[in-house]
Amino acid sequence: MIQTDALLNQSLIAFIHRGYTDMVLQVGRGSVVPDTDSCPGLTLQVFRFKDSIAEDMRHSDLVISHAGVQCKIINLEYVECIWHPNTSTANYTFSSVFKNHASHDCTEYILEHNYTVGCRIPLLKVPTRFTAFETTVFTEGNHSIITPFDSLQRNVHLNPPYNLSVMWNEDDSTLLLQWNSSSPLKKNCVVHMVRILCNQRDTNQSSNVTEMSYSLSQVSQNKHYVFQVRSSVADDCGSSDFWSDWSAPVEWGSAENIGRQGWWQWLYGILSVFLLLFLGLLLCYCERKRIILLPVGPDPSKNLQDLFHKHDGNVESWVHISRELKEAFEPDYTELSCDVCEVTSPCDAGPTPVASPASQTDKCDEPSTEEEPAEQPSS
Repeated sequence: MIQTDALLNQSLIAFIHRGYTDMVLQVGRGSVVPDTDSCPGLTLQVFRFKDSIAEDMRHSDLVISHAGVQCKIINLEYVECIWHPNTSTANYTFSSVFKNHASHDCTEYILEHNYTVGCRIPLLKVPTRFTAFETTVFTEGNHSIITPFDSLQRNVHLNPPYNLSVMWNEDDSTLLLQWNSSSPLKKNCVVHMVRILCNQRDTNQSSNVTEMSYSLSQVSQNKHYVFQVRSSVADDCGSSDFWSDWSAPVEWGSAENIGRQGWWQWLYGILSVFLLLFLGLLLCYCERKRIILLPVGPDPSKNLQDLFHKHDGNVESWVHISRELKEAFEPDYTELSCDVCEVTSPCDAGPTPVASPASQTDKCDEPSTEEEPAEQPSS
C-alpha cells in the first residue's frame, strides 16, 4: 500500500526504469482504491478479491507481497525467513539484503518434503541488525516475490527457558520456581510469562516477570501443579510481537507422589509375575505340580495288584509293618512253662496218706488210672 507521494514517485520511477509497463493491484478491504490513471507511465488494474490469483502470478514478471515471506530474528542469532508452503511446487531460490549492505543469496535452505520453504540468514552486528530488510523469492519462470521490512526489531523470537526446577518451603507453604535463559540480552531486557496448571486446569498466568524465578504462596501438597515458562523482549529494550515457545513442563504435588506409587506398584506386579513363573518352573521340575493342583485318588485295584506282584502275597510287607511291631507279636519259645494239675475235692476222696512234695508232683504228671466213683444220689 502506498503511504506517501514521495514513496509513490520513487516506486513508479523504479518500475519504469526496469521496463515495467503494466501494474495489477489487489486492495482487498482497503479504503483506498487507486484510479486507473493515477500512475503516469503505467497501465493500472485494480481489484479487491478473486477466486484465485494463480493466473495473475503466472503471467507476471514481478510479484510484490507483504504476506509472501515471514521473517523472524531467532534468539538474536540469525534471521529465519519462511514462505508459504502451499506456494512451494518447486525448489525456489532466495536472496536478501540489509539496507546499505550487499545482497546475498541463501546458503542454508530450510526443506520440507524435499522442497525449499525457507532460509536462514546470518544476523548483522548490533548497530545495524535492526535496519531495513528486504527479501526476494525467485519462483518458476524467473518470477520473483519481493517482501520489504522496515525493521525486524519487533520480530525477535527468543528460545524457550530451560532447566525449570521447583523448591518447596515447608515453613510458609511456598513454592519457588526457577529457570535459565539462553537469550544474549541483558536480564532487564527479557520478560517472562509463567503458566500454572492446578489439577489439569489453567488457573494462573503471570506475565512481566523480570527475574528468572517465581514464588507461589499458599500451596497445597494435596494438589497437582504443572509449571511452564516462556520469554519475550521487554518494552524497555524495544519489545517484540512474539513470545518464545513454552518450556518443558515441570510437575509438583500429589500427582507426582501418586505417579511414584503407581510406578512402584507396577514394579511389584512385574516382580510377582516373575516369581510365580519361577515357582511354576520349580514345581514342574520337581514333578509336584500335578500332585498339588490335582491330587490323585486312591486306586484299590492297584494296591491289591501290588500285594501279589510286588510283595508275593506277603501282607506284612504290603502294609509296611514296622520291624518293632512285627517282633512284638512273634512268640518267644525261651520262656519257662507253667504246669497245671487238677485238684480233687476233699468230700469225694478218702483219707489220703501224706506224701512228699516230690511224689505229689510226679503224681500230677502221670495220668490217673483210678476210676471215679459214681455219684450217689442225695437223700
